[in-house]
Amino acid sequence: MSFTQEQESHYVDRGLSPIQPDPIQKLKLEGNIVLGDFIFNTIDEYGVVWVVSDIAGWWQQPEPEMPDIPRGFGDGSYEVDGRYLARTLTIEGSFLTPDPALVELSRDKLVAATDLVYKGAWLKTGTNPIRASFVRLAGQVSFSTENVRGRTNFTIELRAADPIKYAWNDQEPDGYEIVEVPARNISQGYTGEVEVVNVGNYSVPCYLEVVGDLVSPATIFNRTTNQLIILTQGLKGSSSASVINKQLTFDTEQLKDVATLTTTQQHGFREGNIISVSNVGVEFDGERLITSTPTSTTFTFDADAAEVQEVAFKTLQSGVATLQTVEAHGLTAGEQVTVAGVDSVFDGNYTVASAPTATTFTYSKTRVPPRTVVSTSLVANIATLTTSEAHNFILGESITVSGVDINYDGTYEIIDIPSETQFSYAATRTNARSIVNKTMSNGIVTLTTSAPHGFVVDEGVNISGVDISLNGGYFVDAVTSTTFSYRRVRATEKSVSVRARSADVATITTPTPHSFVVGERVTVEGVGSGFDGTHTITTLPSNTTFTYANVGQTLVSASVPSATVHSQSRIIKSYQVTGNVVTITTNNTHGAILGEQVTITGTADVDGTYRVTDIPSGNTLQFNKTMANVAVTEPTGAFLEMSGTINAVAVSPAGTATVAGSLPSASASGLAGAPENISRTEAFGSAIKKNDVIFTPGISGSALLSPEILEIDTRNREVAFNGEVVGARGRIDVLADFIQLAPGSNVIEFQDEGAPEGEANLRIFYRSGWLA
Repeated sequence: MSFTQEQESHYVDRGLSPIQPDPIQKLKLEGNIVLGDFIFNTIDEYGVVWVVSDIAGWWQQPEPEMPDIPRGFGDGSYEVDGRYLARTLTIEGSFLTPDPALVELSRDKLVAATDLVYKGAWLKTGTNPIRASFVRLAGQVSFSTENVRGRTNFTIELRAADPIKYAWNDQEPDGYEIVEVPARNISQGYTGEVEVVNVGNYSVPCYLEVVGDLVSPATIFNRTTNQLIILTQGLKGSSSASVINKQLTFDTEQLKDVATLTTTQQHGFREGNIISVSNVGVEFDGERLITSTPTSTTFTFDADAAEVQEVAFKTLQSGVATLQTVEAHGLTAGEQVTVAGVDSVFDGNYTVASAPTATTFTYSKTRVPPRTVVSTSLVANIATLTTSEAHNFILGESITVSGVDINYDGTYEIIDIPSETQFSYAATRTNARSIVNKTMSNGIVTLTTSAPHGFVVDEGVNISGVDISLNGGYFVDAVTSTTFSYRRVRATEKSVSVRARSADVATITTPTPHSFVVGERVTVEGVGSGFDGTHTITTLPSNTTFTYANVGQTLVSASVPSATVHSQSRIIKSYQVTGNVVTITTNNTHGAILGEQVTITGTADVDGTYRVTDIPSGNTLQFNKTMANVAVTEPTGAFLEMSGTINAVAVSPAGTATVAGSLPSASASGLAGAPENISRTEAFGSAIKKNDVIFTPGISGSALLSPEILEIDTRNREVAFNGEVVGARGRIDVLADFIQLAPGSNVIEFQDEGAPEGEANLRIFYRSGWLA
């Protein structure tokens, strides 16, 4: 385009000519600056004039940030993208009051309008188009009163995290321009294209909303910017189903009503769908969220028909339960009430007996009788008992256990209820008892305690302070309230590994040398088949085998899983008498037990039966006999015979039997019971006045499924499905371009490739944008 000299002069002169000021001293009160709901450049209801003189930072570009990354070699830096920083704005202005008394009121109004620390607001300026930024407070609002009439200058520092200024559509609450385009459908004449115009000078994001029947894959394509989003999953449009059956039941565990509806045909609904129910009943009608689809023609949702009141206190007295609710319960005598979540005593379905006050009601209730205890355990000072049927005990109440044993009997406070047939309480076991008497018969030691011990069969016990032969660790074989028994293993005991019998002679094999001698008597146990008993050794084929007479059928050699043999007699090597004390010495370990009755034969001098008084070593023992001293004598054919018996004798000073603090699970018998009455106690739970609807067929209702909605936020790169972000991102492809709208015209194409005659719709929400 070319201009004449006259035209050039005209345009230059016009551009240099000043605009004449307005009558009100250059001030235009057009109300064209708004912060949230607060309007500047206007006169408010009190006659106060609000004027903005400048918005620093609003009229120029936001500050850029350009990284400078020096090249690793050569001159210059790498070519990298930068970004624009958040925009800092400062509103400068004044308010002019007709009366000085209005200064404080005006300051308060502005402070309230700029309370933007925990929330933000839109700052809007100008007209046609309005330009807006979302801002928060960036600094303290300052005031300066300039004259006695009350003219006050103010400064407001703001920060816009998003540096773009957006066009604001005052016709929409969120300021968006909205463009809608149906998916391409040739049969209906829909091209699937729409023009979206960004009147600004900078690319902007948008919200994309897809709704209606969509088969997928579908595409949203900005032809102008060459950006593409592929929708990988379909959407359901609106549909309806006729309802013929209804039912409403209250779930006492979840404390909610559950409605179940049946449709005439397959409904196609699924969990998470939002439906509109109508003409079914007041308890059912309305917008509902489907919680399950048990069958193709039934679905459920939560309803709100029952009246639920929180329980605050409970009392049980003489067969009458009283509950107090936090708020008025609305119950009357004769009505049905369900109590849930209080405890096993109060919970259940009842008929209200009375309602003494607006917040209390009563019903008949008696406790179950004492329950039979069938098993027990004690671990880490916590006793757990199991009853034959539900005990209905309450956490924290006292229960009395009787007839079980000393470890469990007593009155305790329940600290845990693992199940309806189990309860636990703290119990410290007295695991050490004094031993006051000892006896032995056939190798079985029985010790008597000074008080009931509470030991149980098969538990380990440690004996100390009794004597060198009985002290040690053992397993209890039998008990009474004040005695317990165990088998005392002799030092000569060996395992039996193999047995055989031929020509009425038994042959026993031990896995290690046995040290037995021909003529000694041994006791065999656990072999069976006629081998067991006390026998005299006849031969020693080897140091691990021996034989004895044993009448019976021939048996070939066979392994023995669990059998033993020990000496019952030993050949005496020598004896001597010194100071009325007889010392017997055997060739090998004798295995006698201190206090045991032993019989000496074949010595002439010391034959007889005696009580062992000392065992100096493994092959010597001593007993008392009043006689002259006898020098060491080595007899021939003399034997020491052990009886396995210790006559009852007091243990003084007393010994000690100690067991572990825990007891394994074991069967038991006894009773556990709780008090019949419960005093007024704080409680938690619910009193429920149900409004159930029994299964009702033959109704004529409907269920309308709201269409599914997919939302794509291209600014924050977020996807939501039916309002839920979780799991929604998978509904678009992983390489999706989050579409931007370039300045000027943008051609958007929407196509459902899975259904060429698609019926879905795309709505585009956007605001044009400017850098300055």
